[in-house]
Amino acid sequence: MKGGFAEIITIPLILLTGIIGIILSEIALGTGAASSPWPRFAVILVFFWMLHRPAHMATPLVFAIGLAQDLVLGDIPGSGALAFIIAHTAARPLTQNLRFQPVVWRWLAFGPFVALVFFVQWVLTGLAMLKLPPGELVLMQATTTFLVYPLVSITLRSILRIGRTPKRSF
Repeated sequence: MKGGFAEIITIPLILLTGIIGIILSEIALGTGAASSPWPRFAVILVFFWMLHRPAHMATPLVFAIGLAQDLVLGDIPGSGALAFIIAHTAARPLTQNLRFQPVVWRWLAFGPFVALVFFVQWVLTGLAMLKLPPGELVLMQATTTFLVYPLVSITLRSILRIGRTPKRSF
């Protein structure tokens, strides 16, 4: 994705992938006690776009994705948005150096990002409900989100052709 046209469609593309990620996060694996925590794909996508299109991932866009996630997933409105903004602000200095690193380094940097997002949202939800929600479920969902990051990152980088351009010798 290089050139002028790519720059024009970047923000709609970020919003579209964010919406698709939020919808995918709503899909349940199983029902009742047998259901499994599904990854929060919006967290993955915010970090992905922070790395690969940092100029477009401004605070209002991060807030909009977080608020949309809160509203669609039934979370406390604003808790995810504020968690995204805090994590986005904390991780922004790292994004310049990580952009061209191997996926393993980006994945390791995603760990503190996802931990901060889930921790802040857990605390804010607890404050709103006047009691902390069960931490085990939050920890399981944060872990599944962390584990899925390389798959989503590699897939998006190949579909969007983001990354190093191979040298051609003509």
